[in-house]
Amino acid sequence: MSRIAAPASGIPWWNSAPAPFPIFEGELEADVMVAGGGIAGITLAYSLIEEGASVLLFDAGQIAGAASGRNAGFLMVAPAEPYIEAIALWGRPGARAMLDSGRKSHQRVRQLVEALGIECEYASPGSLRLTRSEEEAEDHRASLPLMKQDGFPAQEIRPADAMPGGAHDHFVAAFRCEEDGEFDPVRFIHGVARAAERRGGRIFMQSPLASAWWTGSAWEARVNGGLARARTLVIATNAYAPQLCPALAPLIAPRRGQMLVTEPLSRRVATCPTYAQWGYQYWRQLADGRLMIGGWRDLDLDGEVGFETEPNEKIQGGIEQGLRELVPEGASVTARWAGTMGFARDGRPLIGWLDAEHHLAIAAGFTGHGLGMAAACSLDLCQLLTFRPAPAISSYDPARFPELRRIEPGLTLLGARER
Repeated sequence: MSRIAAPASGIPWWNSAPAPFPIFEGELEADVMVAGGGIAGITLAYSLIEEGASVLLFDAGQIAGAASGRNAGFLMVAPAEPYIEAIALWGRPGARAMLDSGRKSHQRVRQLVEALGIECEYASPGSLRLTRSEEEAEDHRASLPLMKQDGFPAQEIRPADAMPGGAHDHFVAAFRCEEDGEFDPVRFIHGVARAAERRGGRIFMQSPLASAWWTGSAWEARVNGGLARARTLVIATNAYAPQLCPALAPLIAPRRGQMLVTEPLSRRVATCPTYAQWGYQYWRQLADGRLMIGGWRDLDLDGEVGFETEPNEKIQGGIEQGLRELVPEGASVTARWAGTMGFARDGRPLIGWLDAEHHLAIAAGFTGHGLGMAAACSLDLCQLLTFRPAPAISSYDPARFPELRRIEPGLTLLGARER
């Protein structure tokens, strides 16, 4: 399959490269060790520090350099799919838990932005779900009363009232959710990470956690040839979690998402974050007029599996067709890229203890909803790590998967076998 180069420098969030974090060397100890510097790991680290814990965090690349920094920056309370689908998959309580996590996560992001003074272009303009078929429209219509009953009202509006510029002809129906928002995820994550540093957190980039083992009272880990120790270890590497813990391989799979961005447009074609086609298509126009558009993964679901982060012509061709619908006069593409997401087997993240006896936890498998859920999930996981009840994430308990309940004598060795 042909490939198209996708330099990270072309992603709008990385146009102004943030200051680097240090690379780990030597030996350090802390209460909690976190593997993964995306939105889940960084917000968890900050929440733990707020609780008085000492924290070490390691990322194999740049902080926010994986999926957390290669997306459209949506803050969605509800997943893009119709609510009745979520109820069919997870039951009413499970579906409502996803909405609760989305609302709580948006509130947590806004609270951190305001309290820490993070300049990340945060806004709360609401969002749109556009449908391309009557079947999709009917599923969203059937979801409206159920969402209202559960405290998450949305409304149907005319596509012509939802979209400027005439592109509404390509859509059957439009649904508006008022609670949703948008931001620059890299500036946000780096802002929280710097705040964690100021409060004593130790955060390291280009420092992959290669192996870790339980000593009988704590975890020890090899990182860049150095040694880190902590009572508790949290895997927050999303799609890459099975590389550290192979037992997760049947439960979390890597899925690629592709995007592109245009030069600044002379008119507005999108007033808020927008999903279409069952959530497989999405776009957002930045304040400077550039249009970010991506998805179309349903054109090749089997091909969009794995850790490859180079875009390809098949999916990019679909995205370009969507771009032509929104901007028929044409727009120059200035960058293309892809990111690898972690998809959980049942569509819900794994948040909680992997092995409570050995103080091993996880926050991964967000199934494309990491920006919309992770800040809340990490807040609740923080409670669980201090052995307090965390009912909000009970439906995300990894123990729902029988494979993880049958591991004997527990998960006490991760990554490479050599220490």
